[in-house]
Amino acid sequence: MDRIMSTRIDESVIVLIDRIAREKKMSKKKIIEEAIENFWQKIHGKKGIDIFQDSFGAWERDEPAADTVRRSRQALNQSMKRHHKCETLSHGRYYRRKAMAVIAT
Repeated sequence: MDRIMSTRIDESVIVLIDRIAREKKMSKKKIIEEAIENFWQKIHGKKGIDIFQDSFGAWERDEPAADTVRRSRQALNQSMKRHHKCETLSHGRYYRRKAMAVIAT
């Protein structure tokens, strides 16, 4: 699926892309895609992206999973307290208590 990307490019580069597109009878999109792919190959010496190699070890953390869960729950609880204040409605308090009980488990 193609996506739209907006960026500021020097006018001389835009003129060059237009010139290449006319001379080679290629779309500007194709020229930019091939240029990026060639740049990637030049830097990494390989074609394409190996997601497993590039992300290997990304799941390893400096802290135990229990600490991550505790911090996440603490942030969520603070957010719930801040954004779901119940003032006068008793059913609002019920839902807040219910939500807080679910979060705590």
